Amino acid sequence: MDALRIKRVREAMRKAGLEAVFVTNPKNVKYLTGFKTMLPGEVQSFGDPEGFALIHKNRCDFLCDGRYIDGARQLPGVSAQLLDMPVNAKTIAARVKGLLPRGAKRVGFERNAVLYSDGLELAKYLKGVRLKPAEGLFAELRECKTPGEVKMIRKAQAITSDCFDHMLKFIRLGMSEREVALEIDKFMRTNSEGNSFDPIVAFGETSCQPHYVPDAKRKLKKGQMVLLDFGAVYNGYCGDMTRMVFMGKADARYRKVYNLVLEAQLKCLAAVKPGRTGHELDMIVRDTFQKNGCLENFLHGTGHGVGLAIHEDPRIKKGFKTRVEPGMAFSVEPGLYYSGWGGVRIEDLVVVTKTGRENITRTTKKLIELKG
Repeated sequence: MDALRIKRVREAMRKAGLEAVFVTNPKNVKYLTGFKTMLPGEVQSFGDPEGFALIHKNRCDFLCDGRYIDGARQLPGVSAQLLDMPVNAKTIAARVKGLLPRGAKRVGFERNAVLYSDGLELAKYLKGVRLKPAEGLFAELRECKTPGEVKMIRKAQAITSDCFDHMLKFIRLGMSEREVALEIDKFMRTNSEGNSFDPIVAFGETSCQPHYVPDAKRKLKKGQMVLLDFGAVYNGYCGDMTRMVFMGKADARYRKVYNLVLEAQLKCLAAVKPGRTGHELDMIVRDTFQKNGCLENFLHGTGHGVGLAIHEDPRIKKGFKTRVEPGMAFSVEPGLYYSGWGGVRIEDLVVVTKTGRENITRTTKKLIELKG
């Protein structure tokens, strides 16, 4: 258990008037206790949970069934609590109520990390306890990373860069998009905890789809652009990077689009500093594209926060007024997409410092041409 994080949580609880918080989102359980579930999402069913946390003034309880109790007992600073079978909302509510400090009435819970039916049952069985929404508490805390968290993200991004270097040696003409994606997956599983998301590999015109699924039948040909978007996971923290390569000699159109996307990204990166809003940073990219007559080909926001989740706050998007602060980590990834031709996206991760930003992505952004 990270003492600094727990201290920050308890201070946030005090400000919110909460005497305890029942934590169900696996990412937040990991954030508080160090326990990593095997669940891919951020909601646990009360009928088959992997682990919950109950935070209050004096301690942190970790609730799980027999599959995880031995590992839970090894977690530093955590009191492991065995949930007897069968596990359901009624038994969970009884255990939570028994662990609450005497007289505790105001308990926070995460509405977006509880099934609707489980939430109704929990409220039913927690008689005398007032449940209050608390999901925003963790979203705000996780926005600004501690130095230890930044170290994890930096390591994940370094592995991601290593993977790209490996792929430059691996990619050959005739390979399928799926073959390339599987090699990325193999590298990540060998050198990290795995992928922070399913790798995106797109050849030629399929690169015009920002979130494309690699095809097993689509083969790489000379004269095609290749979009690679992937990330490693290190100690639960995510990396994320997009790079382009061209098979053969890049033509004039590709060079023009690539250089324009790079220009927009570099302008945005240079503007990152405390006090700027996500909206302002996003508009730097949009203004660049607007002046070049291609704004309609920018199909998504400029960036998103990265941490224990691959997409979290802050959002670097139009309309988002949150001001960036030291410790925030997020992507800067403008792109231009043309149906029937393809797309170009360039993505780095940055961490906001007291005076500006640190780009923790070391991979080159020079236009790369491969012989194949």
